[in-house]
Amino acid sequence: MYQTIYIDIVFLTNFLMDYMLLRLVGRFLHLGGSRFRCLASAALGAGFSCLLLYMPVRIVFPVAVLIHGSCAFFMAAFAFRLKRGCLLAKTILAMYLTAFVVGGIYQALETEGTMTGRTFLLFLAGTYGSLYTLTCVAETFRLCRKNIYPVTLIYQGKKQQSYGFFDTGNLLMDPVSRQPVSIVKPELLEKVLSRELVKKLMYIKEKPEELESTELAGLRPHFLSCRTAGGKEGLLLGVILTELTIQTPGRVVHVGKPVLAITFEPSALGEEYEILLNSRLLN
Repeated sequence: MYQTIYIDIVFLTNFLMDYMLLRLVGRFLHLGGSRFRCLASAALGAGFSCLLLYMPVRIVFPVAVLIHGSCAFFMAAFAFRLKRGCLLAKTILAMYLTAFVVGGIYQALETEGTMTGRTFLLFLAGTYGSLYTLTCVAETFRLCRKNIYPVTLIYQGKKQQSYGFFDTGNLLMDPVSRQPVSIVKPELLEKVLSRELVKKLMYIKEKPEELESTELAGLRPHFLSCRTAGGKEGLLLGVILTELTIQTPGRVVHVGKPVLAITFEPSALGEEYEILLNSRLLN
């Protein structure tokens, strides 16, 4: 008994499924793979699935596991620029678990005989949307338990979302505007301003004349004196943006003309957030 298989349908089905899996796993594990690399990896996985159909002999189970594991290894390594290690193993495991859940739903629909082209696309959209939303909700609850909240920086109409840590020990005040001061990573400012502007701010100590620059005038750059946890005195460069919003479980806090001090020390902030929120902002 022969069965007709359309190789283009097999490729497209596997390509869309693999791309969805990669995007979901990347979101869940905060891997940050680009769309292009995920598309290329999905195409690699789909091509590999098509190639298996032309194998002249039936593959035994242990060999099949090894072959599929190798494919998953290359897909994860390329999509998320991962090398050998614990994170790569965790990524491959997450891919298999997600594939097991999604594949189970797909198999159930296919068994019922209701899987058409339109149904398949609706299945992909619904599954991706549901799992993505579930991942976002779970991530928000996890971060809120650590006093980490979604924040949005706004400057001259441009918005950039990130996460901020509510630090009860941050009591820094701006002597000029009398406003609470939050600490921000320069990498985040680059996304809402520009890399060139942030570079100018980085070297403003060596070139104080830049304080009078018309390009920086809207940010109103000025120096703030501060004391670190170790008791050391220092200076931080402060800038003023248009608005800062903080999404807490109970309300959205809008801070007009927020003062942000730039830290150029990588160890000053954690990996899960890019802003150290002032304790007075949520009181």
